[in-house]
Amino acid sequence: MLMTGLIKNSRVTHLDLAHNKVTNHGVRLLSKLLGMGSVMTSLNLADNQIHAEGGRYLGRVLRANESLIELNLRLNRLADEGGRMLLDGISGACRISHLNLAGNSLAAKSVTALARILSTDVNLLHSLDLSCNAFTEEGMDEIAMALRNNKILTSMDLRMNRADADYFAAHTGICSILRQNELNALHTAGP
Repeated sequence: MLMTGLIKNSRVTHLDLAHNKVTNHGVRLLSKLLGMGSVMTSLNLADNQIHAEGGRYLGRVLRANESLIELNLRLNRLADEGGRMLLDGISGACRISHLNLAGNSLAAKSVTALARILSTDVNLLHSLDLSCNAFTEEGMDEIAMALRNNKILTSMDLRMNRADADYFAAHTGICSILRQNELNALHTAGP
């Protein structure tokens, strides 16, 4: 019922369905809302029991989506494969600038897909929450390497991942790049 109304409505730009057990089936239906001609700019699907299959549905539709700017998928169960498929979709023509993937059990495959996004000059990500996932020291190093030429990302949360104290150098490098990007953005914006 809700989806029927939303698909016909061209005025809803923000949708918050957090904590509603949307599941993969609901994401499949929602993907129709995010297709060509979508006006949706913000979508909150936090804590909705969305698994890898839901990540695949979202990844497919985000390849062609030109309206979504903010996507919150924290506390779902995308796992590494679902995260990879979602991020592969975002690497297309997507305009997402704020992405929250905290608490999704993302790991090495997701890091590789994310690194591809962060290292391209067409990426629009300004803030990224990757806390409470399963990134290792190697993953942190891969993210740090991808950020070397990134001039856009200004905020990244990497707390509570599996990397231990040995990732200090990568973490310091990431923080330095993000701070420089933030200062550049302030300088460009002017007084």
